[in-house]
Amino acid sequence: MNPTRSALLVSPPVYDTQYWAHWSLPYGLLRVAAWLQTKGYMLKLIDCMEANKRRTVPRKSRKVRKLCSTDSYTPDSWQGFSVAEDEKVEFCFGIPPEILKKQLKEIQKKAREAQESLFDIQVFPEPDEVWISSIMTYWWESTRDVITECREVFPNAVIRVGGIYPTLAPEHAMENLGLQKPLHLQGRELDPLDPEQQHRDIVVSATIPDANPLPLCLELYQEDGAGEPELEEGAPRKGLPEYTILTTSRGCPFKCSYCAANVLNEGRKVWVREYNSAYEEVKRRFQQGIKEFCFYEDNLLLGKNNFLELIRLIAEDPDLKGIKLHAPEGIEVRLLHPHVVQLMRKAGFGRFYFPLETVNANMQKKWDRTHTNMEKFFYALQNTVDTGYRLRCQDLNCFILFGLPDEDLQAVYDTVVFASSRVGSVIPMLFTPVPNTPIFENYRSYIESKGFDLQHLNGKLLPFLDYNRRKYKDLSVRDYTALESLMWRLNAKVRQESFDLGGTGRVASMFREIFVSTDRPGMRRSPLFLDTPNAEVR
Repeated sequence: MNPTRSALLVSPPVYDTQYWAHWSLPYGLLRVAAWLQTKGYMLKLIDCMEANKRRTVPRKSRKVRKLCSTDSYTPDSWQGFSVAEDEKVEFCFGIPPEILKKQLKEIQKKAREAQESLFDIQVFPEPDEVWISSIMTYWWESTRDVITECREVFPNAVIRVGGIYPTLAPEHAMENLGLQKPLHLQGRELDPLDPEQQHRDIVVSATIPDANPLPLCLELYQEDGAGEPELEEGAPRKGLPEYTILTTSRGCPFKCSYCAANVLNEGRKVWVREYNSAYEEVKRRFQQGIKEFCFYEDNLLLGKNNFLELIRLIAEDPDLKGIKLHAPEGIEVRLLHPHVVQLMRKAGFGRFYFPLETVNANMQKKWDRTHTNMEKFFYALQNTVDTGYRLRCQDLNCFILFGLPDEDLQAVYDTVVFASSRVGSVIPMLFTPVPNTPIFENYRSYIESKGFDLQHLNGKLLPFLDYNRRKYKDLSVRDYTALESLMWRLNAKVRQESFDLGGTGRVASMFREIFVSTDRPGMRRSPLFLDTPNAEVR
């Protein structure tokens, strides 16, 4: 039998201009940890994105990036510094590499002291392997920096990199992460006990099938002071997290032009986790004090019968009273039938997120989103309202996608004002071209002409600003800033009720006056409005 191997698992920091840490648990890495435990591994976790009790992480200014450009710089001093209109500050969110290095050296120090001790002290040894999760393709630089620090402190450990980035861009990962003669394997090919694999750095693409049904190894958070109070304000909490993430299915049969779900899951087949297994995990975690459960799925309701059986068990279990369920990635509107919504409400879903994205039928067709339309959106909206969800607050929310090449800015504007009149808040989503998707390939020549690497394609950096100037010659950063600002301003009303765009009050009248006189590129009088004081959104 093979001797026990040790693996250090690291969730890297994030380099970005913005980051929302509310659901930042590295669920893929924690599921891999559970799988490695079945192989006899000794494990230790460093989660650089572990949030504090307010669900935030620290940030540190890193550099300034110019929008739609490869240019970046670090100012001589950050004190009093302000960016230009076409620039954004990129931060390091979470534990920065230099602090991570100190933690790695502390692990090394304890391991060597234990090895030299005359007593039998159970301490995590210097790792045989370092497993690193890498999520967004445009965050790849922090993965590289984590590998550099791990390699310096633990030169004899082999590296395994998995996640969305190495799945969508494995060649890029092989060439740019500083790995040593790496293997590229699909998750189904990975065998931790294979002697050849044990001595090679590995880039892992797609999921590990045997890990998919396993519960997250949250117990790794209990090490080193579980239950101790925070040492200082803002410090990560100790012990089990306050929430956990559930994945009860993977995959999607559709192939939207901007989405990579079929690449991440090796095709359009949908894998479904057996509902009794998920239910037992929910019960166990609830008994441990975890009250919030977040579903991270490619398409939550595609395994509808299995999902409904799970939430029916949850809804009917008196021991789960007070549970809170979330689906922040959105729910396909065509599957929100009345009985589905009713059961979800009974089980503990407090909010819904609709992937509206655009009201423009031509854009939906261009994105190959033929399985959804406005009629189905209204169908889902009506069913949620009939079930008791409040229309004019944050019970109901919409995602709006913008920043795409060849987009119709008027359609974006129309979508914003339409959605705001229908739901509690609109959530802006700036478009990022994802490698291995049709839309990425369609615009590859532009991407290459700009000299963009993956970090330059972050949607918050407006990578298609110059491209869209071919259509709107005087298009500027200010136009996109104005769109985002409009969304956030309209969202401010959720403290009370939805903004009545067609109302008779002074504010609504002023808004209509400004709106219909807008003269920015591509902005014209909106067809969603009438020119009367009592206008209603159609």
